Amino acid sequence: MTHIKYYAFPQTVNEALALLLNKKYKAMAVAGGTLVAKTLPDTVETYLDLKNLPIKGIKISGGNLIIGAGASFDEIDHSKLCRSWAGGVVSSAAAKCSSQLIRNMATIGGNVARPHSFNIFPVVLLGLDARVKVVSKAGAKTVDFAGLYAPGFGLKPGMECIITEIIIPAKTKKWRCEFIKLAKTESSWESYITLFFAAQKEGKTITQARVAVGALSPKPFRASAAEKAFLSGGAHNAATAFAMELDSARAGEYRSVAAANLLKRFIKGLV
Repeated sequence: MTHIKYYAFPQTVNEALALLLNKKYKAMAVAGGTLVAKTLPDTVETYLDLKNLPIKGIKISGGNLIIGAGASFDEIDHSKLCRSWAGGVVSSAAAKCSSQLIRNMATIGGNVARPHSFNIFPVVLLGLDARVKVVSKAGAKTVDFAGLYAPGFGLKPGMECIITEIIIPAKTKKWRCEFIKLAKTESSWESYITLFFAAQKEGKTITQARVAVGALSPKPFRASAAEKAFLSGGAHNAATAFAMELDSARAGEYRSVAAANLLKRFIKGLV
């Protein structure tokens, strides 16, 4: 990082945004810094450290679970609110992120700010229909998580805007969920595939189904055919549809077969 000339430690979101948008400083916002600090573009001259911003809290508001973008993986892992939400899937996902040292430093905001195949939270938040609050020159706005990576979003988190909150909607609180990281070891950074499954049952009927896939590309995706079969056709049909979607995504035979079997196991476990 020999191109870095200045370090800044803003105390408020407005102060951070002002520094970020001032072209004089050529700044880039950094949260935990476990990955981005190694890959800062050569054009960046100011390391804008967000660790002092008041965006670390975890709370319930309007029935939604609100996670401050500055909350670390360890804080999320041990949060009583996160552990009580959707069967604790948010906490269990945080616990599967690499080593304890990384979990102490890495933040949920940093994990979603820049797409990367092996980031943990994008696939979870996509599956939970999460929304993201960002602050930019135009003010604060909230967007669907999937929209954060869409071309139409038009802003680069950490360079043109700052993520301040992750909002997980109230409707997901009682969902049955599972996050799976298929890797050589639980502490491995790289994953063969990451999976998020969710279902809502009313009596014996599945009324909501989510099947999300990560690690195959920087941006996670939802397996829509598998979700449709999940809702209407049971475990075997859903697993077959899922395997076909993964084949189309060039996941390879091992990933496709393993993921399809894991989905089948999840559905059978709902009985």
